This record gives sequence, structure tokens and C-alpha cells, in this order.
Amino acid sequence: MEPFHKLETLSNYNALSPESPDIVNKGAHIDKSVKIGRFSIIENGVEIGAGTRIGNYVLIKRGTKIGKNNIIYSGAQIGTDPQDYHFKGEYSECIIGDNNIIREYATISRATGENQKTIIGNNNFIMTYVHIAHNVRIGNNTVIASGAQIAGYVEIDDFAYIGGLVGIHQFCRVGKYAMLGAKSYLNKDLPPYFLARGNRARVYGVNRIGLVRHNFNNNDIEEIKKIYRLIYKTNKNLNEIISLINTSTFGKSSQEMIDFIKKSHRGIIFK
Repeated sequence: MEPFHKLETLSNYNALSPESPDIVNKGAHIDKSVKIGRFSIIENGVEIGAGTRIGNYVLIKRGTKIGKNNIIYSGAQIGTDPQDYHFKGEYSECIIGDNNIIREYATISRATGENQKTIIGNNNFIMTYVHIAHNVRIGNNTVIASGAQIAGYVEIDDFAYIGGLVGIHQFCRVGKYAMLGAKSYLNKDLPPYFLARGNRARVYGVNRIGLVRHNFNNNDIEEIKKIYRLIYKTNKNLNEIISLINTSTFGKSSQEMIDFIKKSHRGIIFK
């Protein structure tokens, strides 16, 4: 995952307009260009970068740092306490990068653990009623559709697409350019580039349309298809598959697949 854009020095938000009633705490550090809707609550210690727009009735709690040019719609709650028995009130953070769209009534928790972080990257589209739990890490350019429920410690890599009403079990990972279909339940890692759906989710192909949209050429897509067939259309186990990929003339995508499989703690969706 690419690092989010680091916040520049922010000034205290003092000029409260009729659109920004005095429920913005004086200890919040908010760029003067930020627009804040009515009845939003922003706690002490919050940082918000230039150009960000915040709707009505938004709650942004302490430990939250938000970058530039984000749009946060009405009713969203950012940096809420983790829904986790292990959380004991310690200081932790919710970090959100630049150019994100966070739609109505989405909730994003800060982390469990002293100084730990929930991190959302740049250019993500998080739709209505999405729940992103504690210690989650989301990369850049992802789409998370309405009603998706993402448990603690989940990792979602760049350009992934998460369908509506999806449930993702804690500690699972979704690889880059992968797509998880609507109403699916994911309890294993979904490798990059693949399509999965169902309860429980199963891989059923390559995310070809998504790859074409992101300018993958035919050779790249054919290579990914070969890796898909090797994993899901043979009777070989994962160790044999990794060995075959290593000894073949695959390119960059094969190494990314091997790295993803080797780093899996819950195991990937397999046959």
C-alpha cells in the first residue's frame, strides 16, 4: 500500500461561520479552507487538511487525522471507539488520506492498542452504511459499496472492489485489483486480480474487465489467466503451484501472487 499524503502544518479553526456552529472544539486543527456543515461535532486533537468538505451531523472523534480534498457526507462517524473487548480507552488513531469520498452513515473506527492506527489511503470511494472496524488498512483507489461490513485487522489493497452487503472476517486480506461480489462472505484471503463471490466466497475467474479499465495489456491479462488456471484448475497443492510459478517465465504479476500467498495467515481461497 502506498503511504497516505502526510498532513501539512494546520492552523486552529477559529472563524466559525453560520455553516459551522460552535461544536468544533478549539483543540481541533482544521485548515481555514475546510467547509463544515451544521451540527457536526469535531473533537479536540482532530486534524483536517485543506479543501476537505464535511456534511451535516458528522462526528469526528479524537485521534482522527484527515488529509486534503476529502468529501465526508452527512451522518458519517469517523474515529469512533473500536467495537472490541480488548479496547481499554487507550490513545489510538484513525488516519485518512486525500481525495476520499465517504458517503452517508459510514463508520470508521480508530485502532485497538496504544498508538495503533486504522489507515485509509487516497482516492477511495466508501459508500453508505459501510462499517470499517479497528486496525483496518485500506490502500488507494478502492471502491467499497453500500452496507459492506469490514472486521478488525482486515487489509484491502489498491484498486480492489468490494460489493454491497459484503462481510469480511477479521484478519482477511483482499489483493490489488480483486473484486468481491455483492452479498459475499469472505473468511480467507482473496488473491490479487481475481473475482470471488458467494457465502462462503469462492474464486471463479479473473477480474478481466477491471484489468482492462486500468490499462493492463493482453499479455498481462493472459499471464494472470494462466496463474488462475494453475491455482484453480489443476490438482496441485499450493507448494507445488508456487514451485511451478517460480520455474516458469511469468512476469511481475506472478511474483506478486507468490508474495501474497506466502504472507497469508488465514490461507487464500483455494479449491
